[in-house]
Amino acid sequence: MADSRTAILTAMQTAMRPLSRRLRALASRALIARADDGGKLQTVQVTALAGERLDDVQRLQYFGHSAVPPPGSTCLLISIAGSRTHCLVIGGEHDSRPRNLDVGESQVYNSHGDHVWLKATGEIVIHSSSLVTINSPHTHVTGTMTVDGALLSNTSVSDPLGSMQEMRDINNAHRHTGVQAGGATSGLTNMPMT
Repeated sequence: MADSRTAILTAMQTAMRPLSRRLRALASRALIARADDGGKLQTVQVTALAGERLDDVQRLQYFGHSAVPPPGSTCLLISIAGSRTHCLVIGGEHDSRPRNLDVGESQVYNSHGDHVWLKATGEIVIHSSSLVTINSPHTHVTGTMTVDGALLSNTSVSDPLGSMQEMRDINNAHRHTGVQAGGATSGLTNMPMT
């Protein structure tokens, strides 16, 4: 009786071993070694348990956001049906991730510290280490705009009363009357700018 029980348990353990391996392989932590963002779907090379390397694993991303995680990023490796022949990667957490955000805040960032930060206060902070480009046929600002640095324009600047070029034309064409030679001051222009 004891021998038959032992034989049954041994047979069950032997039969369950492949299922147990597949269950353990369903999900595991992995490190991204490199990414290829050139195809329809991004693929990554990952290192999983005990140095196991998997190539060309599809990395799932949220719609509307695309990123290439730097080497060393941590991800979740999902093995479909517990088989390492068909895997997916989710995530790509890296040490450069911003920390200490308040509840409800969100930040899009890169590994160099540039970011767009949606703060809980309603403020949006954009930080760029080099340049921010807005490529749009029309940009509308509804509130007050404060500029601490130089404001440069490669095209005309206008307000409701006219363009800067029209103001220059008026200024350059005006003449003063009643001018006396010497150190005296001329009279007011007869063409004031409005």
